[in-house]
Amino acid sequence: MRDKRPAERHHAAVWQARLLMLVMINIAQLWILAATVDAALSRHYAVLLPLVAASGICFLITISILRWWRPVSRRPTSTGYIRASVKKGLTSNEAKDRRL
Repeated sequence: MRDKRPAERHHAAVWQARLLMLVMINIAQLWILAATVDAALSRHYAVLLPLVAASGICFLITISILRWWRPVSRRPTSTGYIRASVKKGLTSNEAKDRRL
């Protein structure tokens, strides 16, 4: 029987890193929003375009983190991830057949 703790720690570390990145980007976007509102209310319209561009970049980074940064794996699980088969040299179908 294999010990699953190292894999669980790996997945927990990936999720924690994703969460930390998302929190940092949210804080940056809130700061950008405050600066944008301040610039608009004080009629400094030249500053608005770079602030909107920065907010758009933060949005794209957030979407990429949510969409593509996931733990590496090969076999489907309940969370939608795919775990790697334990034995090397087996295709995913062969690994599935051996498990059944």
